[in-house]
Amino acid sequence: MTVDEFKHTYLRLCKDHHIDSQECILNQLSRAHKCASPRGGYCLDLSASSVNVKTCAVLGKTLAVDRTFSEVKLNDCMLAEEGVRAIAHGLGSNVLCRKLEMKGNNVRGSSCVVGNNASTLHHVCCSLCLEWNALGMLDTSFGMFCEGLATNATLQVLDLRNNQITHDGASELATALKRNTTLRSLDLRWNNVGLIGARTLLTALDHNKTLVKLELAGNNVPNDILRSIETSVAHNSERVSLVTDYTERTHLLSKEVQHLKRSKQQEMSDLLDKLDKHDEATRKSKRSACERIHQLQEALEVRRDQFNSLAAKLALAESEIALSESKMAEMAVMMERAKEEQKAMNKQHQGELKREREDRAMAEGRLNKELLETNERNMALENKVDELERTYRNQQDQIYELKEQLTHAQADMKLKVAHYEERLLLEKQKLKDAWREAEELRQKEVERVQKDSDETERGLRQRITKQDLMYTELEEEISRLKSSLSVEKERAEEQLRTTKLRLRAEEEQRLHQLEEKCRMLQASKDELESHYSQQSSLINDLQSKNANYTLETETLKRQISELNQSLAGKSNEMLAEVGKVRIEMSQRIQRLEAERQTQQELYDKLAQRETELADLQRKQHMAQEDRDREVARLTERLQQKEAEIKQMKDEDLQRASMLQTAIQSYMTRSPFSATN
Repeated sequence: MTVDEFKHTYLRLCKDHHIDSQECILNQLSRAHKCASPRGGYCLDLSASSVNVKTCAVLGKTLAVDRTFSEVKLNDCMLAEEGVRAIAHGLGSNVLCRKLEMKGNNVRGSSCVVGNNASTLHHVCCSLCLEWNALGMLDTSFGMFCEGLATNATLQVLDLRNNQITHDGASELATALKRNTTLRSLDLRWNNVGLIGARTLLTALDHNKTLVKLELAGNNVPNDILRSIETSVAHNSERVSLVTDYTERTHLLSKEVQHLKRSKQQEMSDLLDKLDKHDEATRKSKRSACERIHQLQEALEVRRDQFNSLAAKLALAESEIALSESKMAEMAVMMERAKEEQKAMNKQHQGELKREREDRAMAEGRLNKELLETNERNMALENKVDELERTYRNQQDQIYELKEQLTHAQADMKLKVAHYEERLLLEKQKLKDAWREAEELRQKEVERVQKDSDETERGLRQRITKQDLMYTELEEEISRLKSSLSVEKERAEEQLRTTKLRLRAEEEQRLHQLEEKCRMLQASKDELESHYSQQSSLINDLQSKNANYTLETETLKRQISELNQSLAGKSNEMLAEVGKVRIEMSQRIQRLEAERQTQQELYDKLAQRETELADLQRKQHMAQEDRDREVARLTERLQQKEAEIKQMKDEDLQRASMLQTAIQSYMTRSPFSATN
């Protein structure tokens, strides 16, 4: 609500009540725009204006709904009792007015009762000025006013100068002051309080610890009573200042503690987040390593099965080759049976064939040795099975093709042997021509077999070269992986060391801050104790000065003893507060110790994770050694198998030579050779 709205409301209510608006009020409302209150809002100044009862009723209703004026001045308006009652009733509903002045209005009687109701109902007004009235003329009305003052919880300044207040009124005021806890200033100058009233007020000050200003000039009060009252008021003022200072310090300390608590919680949450991230990274690396090891183990099993199948196929191929060689030897024996006339040439041919067989055996031994080396390299390259699968599939296809070629060659050889046998039986009479043709066919067949063996040897050499290249590549990749693993381990160790150093520095800084706060609290305690000693010395001086006084002096002594008790209570309260602060500091130190223990537990967990990682690496190393031992064992078994195969080949060669000698002996004893 603005000033114009207030004016509009006032005019509307005047019209509703059929009364004329007063020009003085309208003029003051027009000037209210220029007289703003220092605390905000506006000031309604109707001082020295003649306001009748009806206008007071309208003004009271307007003030009841007002939200504009924070200060109302009705000084020297000579208001009637009904007008005061109407304005007080309206102010009882006002929620903005903080200062009310009603000087020189002869307020008394029922007006005083209404003032009491207004002061009881009003919850905003902080300053009330009733100077130059007659509140003390009627004891009953003033008693009700004091009763309202006792229950008021907002009024801080009360001006009762020149109100004809007697010692009875002062007693009522003293009773109200014992119950009031918000009044700061009370002005009773130029009344009739007297000695008795001053004593009651002094007694009330023993219970009231909030009143810091009490004026009693012009009340026929002795100087010693005035000094005692001034001393009590000064004590109250010091107490209020101490309480204010203590409240401010407590608020400051609580804010600082809250700030420290938030900062430590933030630091702790950051540290926990970092540790969680580190644990997550460790778990991921461990999981990936386990998965990689599992994949390598599966690949090793697959490669082992493939190697076994290749070894079986190789043994089958060698047996087929040996069979074909035996058949070739039989064919040569049959050809020698037809060469009875050419024994010298036959012997020469047999010597050449023997040398060729020896060369072939040497080539096969060399190829077997190279194949053994290739197998050993394959067993060392089991960690890269995925890259070698395609190569081994190609090798398997080639072996299948070689097997098919050998089978076809065997079939061809069988057909040719059968053909040669038929020709030998049918054309014995044409032995010389058949011998020449067979010799030519033999030479061609030997050349073809030698050519096939040379091609096979070249293919095997090429595969061995490829296997060597792949072995070197795998060794380079293994060395690169080992170097990356060592770099990651060093990085993790460096990060752990930096984290430990930072946490240790933060712990030392936190302890230093706590020690500094303890020193500050000790200094504040020393200041309070010095102040307490000063107060005690001052009280002792007052007791020595007042030792020779009369009954009033004895009363003052009792009051001083009560003050001493209150001061002792204050000191006890102060010590209790200091004890609370110490307890809070000890609790805070305990919480910090608990946080330190939590951090130590986190360090232990981190060390445990490192131990688990070392165990995992050791297990991996042991598994690698087991695989190496398994490879060595399989290599030994392969060598044994090769030795057995070689022994079987030697036995076959011996049987073939024995068969050849038997055929030669048979041919020499045959009748056909005798006829020739």
